[in-house]
Amino acid sequence: MRFSSARFQLQRYAGARTRFTCPKCHTSKTFTRWIDTVTNELLPEQFGSCDRADKCGYFNSPYISGLNELSYYQETQQVEKQPISNLRPLKSAKPKRALPPLCFIPEEVVEQTKRRYSSNVFAQLLLNHFGAGVATDLLCRFDVGTSAHWPGATIFWQRDKLGRARGGQVVLFDAQGHTVKEDAPNGRTKRCTDWVHTAYAAHCRKHNLSQPSWLISYLDPNNEVQKSPSLYGLAQVSNISADSPVAIVESTKTAIICTPYLPAFTWLAVGGLTYLNADRLRSVREHPITLYPDASTDGSAYRRWSEKAAELNQAGFRIQVADVLERQANNAQKVAGFDLADLLLEQWPGYPPSWDQ
Repeated sequence: MRFSSARFQLQRYAGARTRFTCPKCHTSKTFTRWIDTVTNELLPEQFGSCDRADKCGYFNSPYISGLNELSYYQETQQVEKQPISNLRPLKSAKPKRALPPLCFIPEEVVEQTKRRYSSNVFAQLLLNHFGAGVATDLLCRFDVGTSAHWPGATIFWQRDKLGRARGGQVVLFDAQGHTVKEDAPNGRTKRCTDWVHTAYAAHCRKHNLSQPSWLISYLDPNNEVQKSPSLYGLAQVSNISADSPVAIVESTKTAIICTPYLPAFTWLAVGGLTYLNADRLRSVREHPITLYPDASTDGSAYRRWSEKAAELNQAGFRIQVADVLERQANNAQKVAGFDLADLLLEQWPGYPPSWDQ
């Protein structure tokens, strides 16, 4: 298929700055990305072609759709299409409601956060736990950034099935990987978690800065589009076959930490106990799925996800629920609401001296 007159085209070579790191083989300066000829902006980083055709062969086109899914181009056209208004409608015809604009965060904003890992508490936890090589791979694979909202805070960027950054969760951890809590004005304690758009808005107010256009659109109260509708880590799914198993947990931290321990799974996070539903799992419908609910004193989390799994299986999913935390977590851990990552971190024997050799 020729794309010479198409809206999306592979970016023409104009020096090393127009070639990127391949998302599959991770070789630098070998990846050609697609560009939007209307806006002159690069498409999300998973769309492109690796120059190492024999050794890698990665190719992902915005014109190719996945199973039962729209292609990037089709979705772009669907969002941009406006109702025709130059003809007088019949009295009985109801006006079509214009599609609300999508909320997504510019790629340059995301990339600016992928640094200062030496001051990122969670990044340092990964480094100390797994070593530099594995930690670097995890930070890249899961789109982890650094935030100044709290000193040492982490950003977990959340992308949709087309690779666009739809939101970012800001979390401050302690050295053991637990979310830090702080005193609230009402005398209670609250978890140090926030969203990038609210943190960015607070930064602008504090420093008397004007808000960028993307943030104004993102904060528009009339914009009803869900801002983080996808599973965390979803970009990994485009690189695996339909029969490859995926594992789903609640928190972003857990998906990342479990990846090196149980690499047979592609690890994803749903974002919360109540977010497990057919709409959020649609992009992994073809895969065998294993759920790992958090521990709870009365087993309510396990029961809730087991009931939801039975409901989703009736709708064509293939889901099983693991009871590892129900069996292995002690009473104190259940009271604390341990997840699988907490259990793994607590059982860690320490930094192996062989890593320094």
